[in-house]
Amino acid sequence: MFNFNTNIIILSLTVFTVNFLISILLTLRSIFLIKSLKILTTIIIFLETTIGLIVSITVISFAVKDGINFFVTLFYGLGYASGLLLGINISQKLSKSFLSINIITKKSDTLMEDLLRKNRFGVTCYSGSGKEGYVKILNIICKNSDLTKINKIVIENDKEAMVTRHSIEGLSGGFIFNTKNRLF
Repeated sequence: MFNFNTNIIILSLTVFTVNFLISILLTLRSIFLIKSLKILTTIIIFLETTIGLIVSITVISFAVKDGINFFVTLFYGLGYASGLLLGINISQKLSKSFLSINIITKKSDTLMEDLLRKNRFGVTCYSGSGKEGYVKILNIICKNSDLTKINKIVIENDKEAMVTRHSIEGLSGGFIFNTKNRLF
């Protein structure tokens, strides 16, 4: 089980590298699938399954011949985990997803919306009524990466505010597109 020689090192590094790449391909496939990019999704799934099959056959044949080795198993898992970590970063860089954020607050003052605007967010305000009376609804269209900053502003101003978010596609016009240099 703990055989350690040059072949084990080469196989372990190969398994790591291939699983690393497959994990990145899985991430890209998911992004392209969500964005309905059929051709790219098909190409990636072809590469992913072909590479995966070749490595699986290699590892299985090695395991049948020499037994399963701890290092190969370890590098198999490390390859996927490392690829996933990089894949998440790639996803965040590639994804220009926009969100519609609704903040529902019982506070009637304009402090939160003023702070959001001061931080260069376009805010649209609505009035509404809930079970317990009057509420103010603030709507913001922003990039996914702005969510943390918005949540921080909301929590600092109204810990009881309700924040919902929804992914949106196909925007045109409005405040958000007058500030492209800030967004992209």
